[in-house]
Amino acid sequence: MSTEYKIIKPTQQEYPNILKQIHKPPAKLYYKGHLDVLDLTCIAIVGTRKYSEYGEYVTRKIIEELSLYKVAIVSGLAKGIDTIAHKTCLETNTPTIAVLGSGINNIYPQENKKLAEKIQESGLTISEHPDLTAPIKHHFPQRNRVISGISIATLVVEAPEKSGALITARFALEQNREVFTTPGDIDRINSKGPLNLIQRGAAFPVSSGHEIIETLSLQPSLPSIFSPKNKEKTTSALTENEEQILLTLSKTRGLLIDQIYSKIELPLQQLLTTISLLEIKSLIKIRDGKYFRKC
Repeated sequence: MSTEYKIIKPTQQEYPNILKQIHKPPAKLYYKGHLDVLDLTCIAIVGTRKYSEYGEYVTRKIIEELSLYKVAIVSGLAKGIDTIAHKTCLETNTPTIAVLGSGINNIYPQENKKLAEKIQESGLTISEHPDLTAPIKHHFPQRNRVISGISIATLVVEAPEKSGALITARFALEQNREVFTTPGDIDRINSKGPLNLIQRGAAFPVSSGHEIIETLSLQPSLPSIFSPKNKEKTTSALTENEEQILLTLSKTRGLLIDQIYSKIELPLQQLLTTISLLEIKSLIKIRDGKYFRKC
């Protein structure tokens, strides 16, 4: 792993304008990778280290859906939801930015060192701290304000009542950014954070990446980057699973999800994700709980 890094300051043109808007923006940003990723519209995805199978599924599903749009996903390279978010981005060729709570050359946790290297190949790692600065406890709330600071919106996936993810959400609200969250079972510890956000009216509850895009696209100040990437390619180049589902569906006779599941040899979670992607591509529609082919 190369130890070479670069620095940008608020006085430089490359410094992200959106970050200049927050209270006390970093005086320096140390970075490795591709700085132009910051030119994309960034959406932060954060959550608990002790995630559930549901939390992993939701994170992967939403990033796979967001991968159709010209956005970058920001997270904190921590264990749990952060790691899943970065890995899913790499798997779906979605630009991703890891914001560190340690020095730019001191990856924490150590087990994510190779992940950081992979991110730097096509994305970006950034830190307020130089070289081998230790991951001191108070650095992480500082890091969280940068995660939300470079993002127009933050999604909280799973979080207990006391969680770094909720600190990120609080910073996002203070920075006048949108906050989204995914509801979970009410008797789970990791659902308490999202539930609290919803009860306070601090976050929009969402179930898909498409819902996030729809909400953000209502803001007149945002550019048209929320159009799908290469629209013609999106509607013509289909995966094997997408083709299989489309061949199963009819324009006139709708099928319930369990009927589709019985006809196609796919794990249920993978089936649901693929159906969501087809819906985003406007190739299928839902009416009265049944799925129809549009093309």
